[in-house]
Amino acid sequence: MLFRFGLGFSLPDKDEKLVELSSLLGRYVVLYFYPRAGTPGCTQEALDFQRALPRFRALDAVVVGVSPDKPAALARFAQAQGLEFLLLSDAEGALAEAYGVRDHGKIERSTFLLDRAGVVRWAWRKVRVPGHVEEVLGTLASLVQADKGLNGLIRVRRAKRALRSDPIADEDIMRLLEAAHLAPSCFNNQPWRFVVAQGEKLEAVKKALPGGNYWALKSPAIVAVASHPELDCRLSDHRDYFLFDCGMAVGFLMIQATQMGLVAHPIAGYDPLAVKAALGIPEDWVLITLVVLGWPGDPGELSEKHREIELGPRVRKPLSSVAGWNGLPKEDA
Repeated sequence: MLFRFGLGFSLPDKDEKLVELSSLLGRYVVLYFYPRAGTPGCTQEALDFQRALPRFRALDAVVVGVSPDKPAALARFAQAQGLEFLLLSDAEGALAEAYGVRDHGKIERSTFLLDRAGVVRWAWRKVRVPGHVEEVLGTLASLVQADKGLNGLIRVRRAKRALRSDPIADEDIMRLLEAAHLAPSCFNNQPWRFVVAQGEKLEAVKKALPGGNYWALKSPAIVAVASHPELDCRLSDHRDYFLFDCGMAVGFLMIQATQMGLVAHPIAGYDPLAVKAALGIPEDWVLITLVVLGWPGDPGELSEKHREIELGPRVRKPLSSVAGWNGLPKEDA
């Protein structure tokens, strides 16, 4: 289950102050729903969270309790039990509905662990109070440690060449474009323009590919990425920012494709004038790249050279040769 704070929920706390859930972004959040303040089970759960609060804070996490109680009831509950974490009143049940924990007006005792981006990473439903908080703490500690590692999608992404000719659903291609369109850009200019080539247009694009890109002929869809310098910032030292911004958009598209099990392979080898003519892209625009899309196929159908690359380890220069501290890497200085 994925849920983002950006949905715009705001609820009153025990002091009747509206709290925007989006204000919690940037920290881990333990969001727990309980039926009613002051009942034995809810009191025990709250006290368990209160005792563990320093440990949650040490992991940069905030604890948020949500119930249908009115703010006045929450204030009495917090004062009686010495609760120092955030208590929110969801009297209308909007948040409970969003998380699927409200059934015929009753609240299912549940806990959700959200990461710094507001995405649910773990969920406990029909919670039994004894031992629950310790389990949440253990899961949170593991999540914090895992999030310090290299993103798994980035680690496994490869510009594969072996493709199947199976079609890609339009809604899947739209998801890739949505991901690309969420990339940052100079002053939010969004200079990228994507042209999805399918059918006859796709065949025309494929005719513009050189022999070395034979493998792309199996692609069921190719995305042309085009732009113009005037669509983005033009800065000092001949810095036309549109190329950088479009590159970031393609990077987002590739990560989304990796998550969906698709291959998204940008290529530079094509006849730009022929592709522009086929797709109606003005001659004075820059056709930055073609992103070849497809489902992973059989490496046995590739040339020997490409098959070795496909099945071999990822090759990268040492990080020290491309990154320097307070100056260029030594070999470039």
